[in-house]
Amino acid sequence: MGTIDGIWAIGEQGREVENDETAQAASLDDILHRKLNRIIRRAGVQADEAPALSRWQDFLKRINLAFLEYRDNRLILEDSVARSSQEMRSLYEELRSESNLRLSQSKAHQEELAGLVKERTADLEAAHLELEQINKRLEYDATHDGLTGIHNRGHFLRVVNARLASQRDKTSHDDFALYFIDFDRFKQINDTHGHAVGDEVLVLVSNRLSRLVGKDDCLARLGGDEFALLTTVESTNDSIAIAQRISDAFHAPFQVRDLKIPLAASVGIVVGHTTYEAAEVMLGDADLAMYRAKESKLPFYLFDDAMRQDYLDLLELERELETAIDEEQFIINFEPVVDTLNQNLFSTESLVRWIHPAKGLISPAKFIPLAEERGLVTAIDRIVFQKTCRVFSTWIEHRVARQGQKINVNLASGQLVRSDLIPFLLTTLDQSSLTPQHVVLEITESHLLDESETVSRQIRELSELGFEIFIDDFGTGYSSLSYLAKYPIDGIKIDRAFIRDVHTNPEHKELIRSIIAMAEALNVKVVTEGVETLEQLKLVTDLGCFLIQGFLFTRPMDEHQAAELQISNSYIDIIAKLYQPHSIGPLEPIASPL
Repeated sequence: MGTIDGIWAIGEQGREVENDETAQAASLDDILHRKLNRIIRRAGVQADEAPALSRWQDFLKRINLAFLEYRDNRLILEDSVARSSQEMRSLYEELRSESNLRLSQSKAHQEELAGLVKERTADLEAAHLELEQINKRLEYDATHDGLTGIHNRGHFLRVVNARLASQRDKTSHDDFALYFIDFDRFKQINDTHGHAVGDEVLVLVSNRLSRLVGKDDCLARLGGDEFALLTTVESTNDSIAIAQRISDAFHAPFQVRDLKIPLAASVGIVVGHTTYEAAEVMLGDADLAMYRAKESKLPFYLFDDAMRQDYLDLLELERELETAIDEEQFIINFEPVVDTLNQNLFSTESLVRWIHPAKGLISPAKFIPLAEERGLVTAIDRIVFQKTCRVFSTWIEHRVARQGQKINVNLASGQLVRSDLIPFLLTTLDQSSLTPQHVVLEITESHLLDESETVSRQIRELSELGFEIFIDDFGTGYSSLSYLAKYPIDGIKIDRAFIRDVHTNPEHKELIRSIIAMAEALNVKVVTEGVETLEQLKLVTDLGCFLIQGFLFTRPMDEHQAAELQISNSYIDIIAKLYQPHSIGPLEPIASPL
């Protein structure tokens, strides 16, 4: 038993003793005192005298009270510790749960972030790929033609410039040639069949040209129906051989839907050399050569330096032509259309002549094509029509022209699509006291390829007003019976090319015979142009054509000479020779009074 327990036991015994009879108190005190001394000594405490019992009791009470407080405090502490432990455990569990939640959320966020990063990376890669495709497409579009897929003008010029630079720097010794390729009458395809068909034809054209191109060559569409080719050649003869192959590639017509469309190429050739500083200049020279091919009716033409001067002269002529229109520097010549059957004049055709104030007479063959190309021919034709009407009105007034005689005037390309054509014609006739019945309008056959509603309506309205409609240059390559069925045509003029060699080319004679028979069946008048000898006259009249025009009767005359011819009727003497025995032979055409 420990010291405290012993003391406590003694205290309990002391209480019991204290309850005993008061009489025994003294003896008990002694006994207790002795025992306490003994306990103190056993505990190793040195004390002279043990405390009195009352002091021990007070001591024990205090100890007991301390123990009670300790016990209570210990219970409180244990309870506090238990509560703190529980709180800490709950807090720990809460923190652990929250931590786990945050960890799971963090993991989810990380996974979400990783997904977003992956998705964004894929988006960026897709955007980069799309950007690369766009850049490639832009680069392709910048160098290729959108319709045909071959190179465009800009890329072609860069290639030519690079080739010229390598020639100048001596880094390349290969000769090369540039070809400017244009297609005749392509506009009529668009006008007749529509631009969709025209686009299909252009794609087929580029396909045919592509088959002629080597891997080091450059083929481009410059715009419209104009193409260009740059290729290496060994000589000038080699460049001409390539041009011939280009021309030959278009002998066969194109099959577009249910249409067969013929298309002929005109090719201009320039052989590259170090004198060229820029591709534009070289391409311009090839363009000039191409136009020379068209003018010469040849499939191709090789450029020479004289063409450039011709072009400059042409530019000057164009400026002068505009001045000529403003100042009306044109005069009218007349050529009769003789009715050999009735032995009178059917009509007189008006022909324009340009009298330049410094250069004198300029041939219509030189300025009319220029006027047509530059859109000036309509203005010239209207000047001609006004002057012709004034002259013819004077002839009628002075009884020079016979009753029923007509005037032939040419209707330029482009006139038939103008809304002011009929008002202009009627106003001019009214000013000259003439009527539509006095006028034959000659329309070049190729102009009828434009089968638009406007052209058809204009021709029908002109016919209904009383104008006679003739097809000029009939048989020159675009002849079609459909014209005679589609339009109210009153007459045709057989092109002079057929009569020129009729005696040496039997096919032409048969063609003339067929045209005359066809026209007779359709009740259409026929005029044969270009008759220069009695032999030719005899042939065409035997075939049934009696309206004749040509130098056999006279060359073009001014208005006074034409009036004299009508008064003298000198053409009848020539007609009379047809019926004179042994009069037909290779006679020279009658000289013009001019």
